[in-house]
Amino acid sequence: MRVLQEKEVTRLGEAKPRKVNVRVLAATHHNLSEDVVRGTFRTDLLYRIRVARIQLPPLRDRRDDIPLLASAFLGQVRATMGKGVDQISPEALRLLLSYAWPGNVRELKNAIEFAAIGCKGQRITATDLPPEITRSQSHTPLSTYMPSTTNHDERAQLLRALNQASGNRSEAAKLLGMSRATLYRRLANYGIDIPR
Repeated sequence: MRVLQEKEVTRLGEAKPRKVNVRVLAATHHNLSEDVVRGTFRTDLLYRIRVARIQLPPLRDRRDDIPLLASAFLGQVRATMGKGVDQISPEALRLLLSYAWPGNVRELKNAIEFAAIGCKGQRITATDLPPEITRSQSHTPLSTYMPSTTNHDERAQLLRALNQASGNRSEAAKLLGMSRATLYRRLANYGIDIPR
């Protein structure tokens, strides 16, 4: 508390405090305001750390991040393990995009590590992924979102999903496995205007 308030520390074995110039970054999945009411988190600490806040949606609501995160995690695993795995097959990526990710980004990282360990070649395939991801295939959306190679393909996917959902944007977003905000952004990018 004193470090946060006074911006100084007293090192072990020293009598005089030293000024420090640090920034504290804290992350939690808890609602700290509710924790304060329950008495499980200190009020004074909350007001010292709650300055700039960023709400980060769960991974299932930002599926556009999955290919980038998976690629980054694969790079980390490759560097750590020294394996020559450097790609994720389209089928494996489709499974990653359609999975619900209850364990969020940490679960994705572990899934990539699991797949890389069991991978026999240079490319992670669907069979390399953890069983919970491959088993979940029976519960996937009707038309899973898959990053397209061309803008025309993606535009066609958006129109197909909207048609399937009878113009209901929320339903189309679910069918595509993306958040409504992402869908709206994509529709605007392609100039697709569906009357409400």
